[in-house]
Amino acid sequence: MRKNIIYLAGCLMLLSACNNSKYDLENLVPQEYHKILYVNNSGKQEMTLYDTGEDYTYTLSVIKTGSDPTLTANAQINVLSQEEVDQLYSNPEAVNYKVLSEESFSLETADLVFTSEDHSKSVNVSVNSTKVKALIESNPEAKWVLPLRVTSQTDSVNAAKNELFLQITGVVTPNVGFFVQSEEVKGFLFGEVPSITEEIEIGLDTENKWDLSCELEIESADFIADYNDENGTVFQMMPEGSYSFDELVSLPAGTTTSKLNVTIDGSKFTIPGDYMLPVKIKSVSQFAVSATMNVYPIKIRVMAKELDRTGWTGTANSEETTGEGSNGAANKVLDGDLGTYWHSIWQNGSGQRGLPYEIVLDAKQNYTFTQFAMVQRGGGFTDTGSGEFYVSTDGNDWGEPVGRFTMKQNTDKQVFGIIPTTGRYVKIRILSSYRDQNCSLSEVYAYGK
Repeated sequence: MRKNIIYLAGCLMLLSACNNSKYDLENLVPQEYHKILYVNNSGKQEMTLYDTGEDYTYTLSVIKTGSDPTLTANAQINVLSQEEVDQLYSNPEAVNYKVLSEESFSLETADLVFTSEDHSKSVNVSVNSTKVKALIESNPEAKWVLPLRVTSQTDSVNAAKNELFLQITGVVTPNVGFFVQSEEVKGFLFGEVPSITEEIEIGLDTENKWDLSCELEIESADFIADYNDENGTVFQMMPEGSYSFDELVSLPAGTTTSKLNVTIDGSKFTIPGDYMLPVKIKSVSQFAVSATMNVYPIKIRVMAKELDRTGWTGTANSEETTGEGSNGAANKVLDGDLGTYWHSIWQNGSGQRGLPYEIVLDAKQNYTFTQFAMVQRGGGFTDTGSGEFYVSTDGNDWGEPVGRFTMKQNTDKQVFGIIPTTGRYVKIRILSSYRDQNCSLSEVYAYGK
């Protein structure tokens, strides 16, 4: 084959060089190369079907080329038998390919007639998604395929590009869901929460040929409880009457996405804390609601004022107190200086070596704490990982954690919400580190009233 192609190329070059010579086309180029047919995008092609109740259409294109593509040509489209597929594909590849049943697909035509003006022919291949889905369910271990081959009784077909081997990757039911899941928590100062309009994008995950409508509702408080358990957060439902939204959103044919506007009345937030509004797609007029993108949690943090830490003291079960200026002691997290820090013992300090570490702050009087913030140590030592917050009235009975945290490895002030809790003492229990057993913090802030 390679020699024939080289020969053809040489003949065509000679022909162009001898434009007015006595040699004509028929003498230079063998007749089988005057017109050659091949399948565009030949070979193995993957195809995902959508269970919409309508046939899926794949367009097969056959190209006519050669030294004189103005000649007429004829070709046929054939479906390979199971025996041929086993011999050519299944056995060599050790893959269980199965040919689609005849009733699960149809060809627009099996016969192709090229006029002198035709340089290509397109044929629509229709695949019935419902019937293919039944085939897959009947034999899920098989790889279902539609193997097509172009042949001709009269004309040359490129043997390397004469087949289209369509592999069905699956039959998917179209889903309606929220296109983006925001992890942002919008923070506002207590008493200064404005009216907010949140614009949420809803969409279909395939081309929309239908007029769809989506019904929306607010998910139950159980969703928030599960979210808190999974993420170590303390969100509570937004106050009743603080929000409004359209309970019905349309997705007209030809549009993939639509907008849902949710309005939040900031004046209704009378207590600082972390709040969530989990907006849920309840139902859709056709197809299915996404199992993973069906809830959009709008999250707001209403910050209490930052408490004055003057006079507060700190202790720790592990601290490095022998460095210059006793840098490393627990009370350094209260001095307002980002250049100083608490550090777990590393040489001759006091306390235990190894996690967990506990820092206890004495605020000298009771406060209702609503948030805490912490700053990692600078200089490339952002090593504190995750942990828990506790609040106590006597410094002995700590009860259950009122909040959890996972710090990022940066030197920004990182705010964490807690269950609003009244007490005098705060305990920060550090459970993990980004740097072996070493932990440090530059500052700890508290918010409340």
